[in-house]
Amino acid sequence: MPEILNATDFDLPVTEEFLHRVQRGVRRRQTFRMAAAGLAVLAVTGVVAVTQTRPAPGPVVAASPTVPDVDRFLIGYIPDGIRLDEQRSSSTLMIRPDGTDAGTSSGPQDLNVTVSMRRFEQANGGSYMWITVFRPSAPPAQTVPATTFNALLDRHLTGTTTVEKFDVPAGRASLTRTSGTEATGYGIVIAGADRTVITIEANTRVPAETLKSVAAGITPA
Repeated sequence: MPEILNATDFDLPVTEEFLHRVQRGVRRRQTFRMAAAGLAVLAVTGVVAVTQTRPAPGPVVAASPTVPDVDRFLIGYIPDGIRLDEQRSSSTLMIRPDGTDAGTSSGPQDLNVTVSMRRFEQANGGSYMWITVFRPSAPPAQTVPATTFNALLDRHLTGTTTVEKFDVPAGRASLTRTSGTEATGYGIVIAGADRTVITIEANTRVPAETLKSVAAGITPA
């Protein structure tokens, strides 16, 4: 038998982009498979259940002396031992009024959606959590139609089970659960008062209560 087959374990290179695509893809499909073979178990301490719109005081470990932010929202709570990736990620998404992708071509009713993301990682560099803001834009003197906003919201709720709904400073939050053959994961989808959509995604080891505390700490800048 080849020697490599006798090895008890091996490292599989997994990129951040792959992890993020898998985490987002399973929310719109049937299975929940998180490629986290190389991630160490992170013991999260000091997490309390969120019963108010603000989390219990917690450490903020940031790349700068100021509170971290993402597209006009401050991130007021980060679990102990988690650090902010200094790099920011941004892109543009074109959607139709029903929330589906418009592709490269667009019609008069299509909207641009700016997508801004901040990534948080464990001490060993493994991906821990992503906070993403989807901000649709409208022509001057117009507002984002409610139907388009709801369609954008549904993009991130489809394929999940809503466990709980609660109010946070940024809007109305839904705690979602996605179960599969290998793992169960939780996420947060926030319907912003300004018709933005905020998602909090994490690796499958992150407890629901931790994500709720993170959601409660997101406030408009």
